[in-house]
Amino acid sequence: MAAIKNKRNWLIGLIVLLILTGISTSFLINDKFSAIKNDPFSTSKLNILVVGYDSSINGPPRADTIMIASVDLATKDIGVLFVPRDTRVKIPGYGIGKINASHAYGGIELTDKTLEKFLDIPIDYYVETDFNGFSDIIDSIGGVNIDIEKPLNYVDKAGGVNIDLPAGKNIHLNGGEALDYVRYRGPVKADIGRIQRQQKFIKAVMDKILKPDIIVKLPDIYKNVTDAVNTNIPLKDVSPFIKLAKNTELNSLEIDMVPGEPKYINEVSYWLPNKDKLNILVNNLIKSKEYIKNSEYKVSLYNGNGKSGLAGDVADTLNKYGFNISTVGNADNFNYEKTIIKYYNKDAEKVASGIKKLLGGQIDYSEDDKNEIKIIIGQDYLERENYNEGSS
Repeated sequence: MAAIKNKRNWLIGLIVLLILTGISTSFLINDKFSAIKNDPFSTSKLNILVVGYDSSINGPPRADTIMIASVDLATKDIGVLFVPRDTRVKIPGYGIGKINASHAYGGIELTDKTLEKFLDIPIDYYVETDFNGFSDIIDSIGGVNIDIEKPLNYVDKAGGVNIDLPAGKNIHLNGGEALDYVRYRGPVKADIGRIQRQQKFIKAVMDKILKPDIIVKLPDIYKNVTDAVNTNIPLKDVSPFIKLAKNTELNSLEIDMVPGEPKYINEVSYWLPNKDKLNILVNNLIKSKEYIKNSEYKVSLYNGNGKSGLAGDVADTLNKYGFNISTVGNADNFNYEKTIIKYYNKDAEKVASGIKKLLGGQIDYSEDDKNEIKIIIGQDYLERENYNEGSS
């Protein structure tokens, strides 16, 4: 294990590709993850920390890209949570700081420990790579094509960074250019804008991996993969990852990021997490997969009690749980005493029952609403949430 953990190889490439794509193989030795097999509570959730770190020119490398990939082994659903590198967290043994500093203080192991406490989740495996490893794996698959909305230009002579990518449709990026694309921060949105590009980039890589000609490149990909990653994934768990990839559908992937806002605290710029929203997101995207399932349902919301802005507030709440809000407006009148949640089939009935636990009211079957769950918010919701004339 020590040899694996100390080897900087690109096993991350293999693992990420296997998790996020459907590369198939019939060579299966072991079909159970040791992290799951050794768990006395028999969980079906597998959480993998993926970290990309910067150079050590200016001291120990800090984590530049951080994400948690959570896989439900029973349903094959995948949730990916991006953690902005400036996220303000408590680092064990070091106090409050940015999450990327945990890597400089104690490597991937401390980042792992910090995130477990911050998100209140177990992390089963970790994989990390530096920028060179990232470039090599992208070159191995022949680069990627992506739409670039605006020119990306940035020069940092001290850091050796010179990013110059033109805007355009279906721009082809080699490994080095792809690295520039995902690293670029820019003056607007900074780290958050970069995470959005990284999310877009993941989808572009998946599109490329699905092309038939990628199979002939697998030997070269594997060589680069095994040359540049540090991981604690034991060799015996590689074949279960292969089996997982074989049975995974790409449309079961949901990507989000730690909710919050940029804020200066003691003259230091942080990404300050919104704890309430984060707890909901973690519960649904990582601890369970309802967030992904909920996104399949369209929900229309109607204000049936006359409280201004109420339907929008409820829409915000349901958005946190992954629902696809199709309509927000007023009901035919404001005299509804009770909230009504209308469903259209048995599967939607289960979802409607969950919404009832959240909003209260009653659930009713409706033949008229074939493709969406319809909610009319009644007076009882105001009482449930303790609304008053001065609330917003």
